[in-house]
Amino acid sequence: MDDDFFLTNLELRDSTETGEQAEGLSHSSMKGMFLLAVLELAARGEPIGAVTVVHDAGDTGARYKELATRLAEAGWAVALPDLRGHGQTEGERGHSAGMKEVVRDLDEIQNHLAYRMPDEPKVLVGQGLGALYALHFALERPGTLAGLVLSGPLLEPGFHEPEAPKGLKKLFQKVTPQSPGSTGYTAEALTSDPEQAAAWSADATTHDVITLRAIEEARSAKSAWSRIGEVGVPVLVLQGDADEVTSVAAARELAGADVRVFDGMRHHPLQEKGRGKVLDAVVEWMTGVVRPSSS
Repeated sequence: MDDDFFLTNLELRDSTETGEQAEGLSHSSMKGMFLLAVLELAARGEPIGAVTVVHDAGDTGARYKELATRLAEAGWAVALPDLRGHGQTEGERGHSAGMKEVVRDLDEIQNHLAYRMPDEPKVLVGQGLGALYALHFALERPGTLAGLVLSGPLLEPGFHEPEAPKGLKKLFQKVTPQSPGSTGYTAEALTSDPEQAAAWSADATTHDVITLRAIEEARSAKSAWSRIGEVGVPVLVLQGDADEVTSVAAARELAGADVRVFDGMRHHPLQEKGRGKVLDAVVEWMTGVVRPSSS
């Protein structure tokens, strides 16, 4: 089944420190260009729409191949990008220059999909921090999407900031926006499935690094959760009732969303024990709610 996936490298522009598009592009040397890796899976038969999965902090798009396969079988083309500083994409480990950069990158992915499927509906599936990114994109780019699926949405980013140097080190070192902090995630906090937890721990592309700039941006952007009713498209929320990263009670109160809570599941329901029912819920909702409203 992995042979059906193909890798696309999108040539994007570098960012300034605050996430705007950088100047100084040189086509001759590739200076100023940035390669963003996207695993893609074509729909089985005529595509009915396109889905982009936005992974969590320290995560990688390849971990969502099972979801992608199920969606492809239902007729959806799927893109699994690695965000900057993650997986096969270039960039400093765990670093993001901010929401402006994330929105630009997701915009480029949507443009790439629209080039091949200009009229079919587009959906974002976001996990954890990726759910916050997906919501922010929907608010910033109204009319682009036909639906949102938010799994384990990160309502209160609880990342650990980098520690300030102590002793003599503080004379020569300082905390910068690129300084590495930690997500605080453990494999066991993400899933109760031993195989999936072991796979996370053994995967050389997953990590617990998130820089100060990315942490500050996530905390600043969390106000977007109060605006979820403004996106103007159907929203499905997937929440495990054993999630220690996201408050289940707070997730239930997200106004304007269809919130589904799954017993015994932790922060990553899409990689949990019994995830078949979660995948079924996503496919059925997208085909029954998103697709009809877009026809």
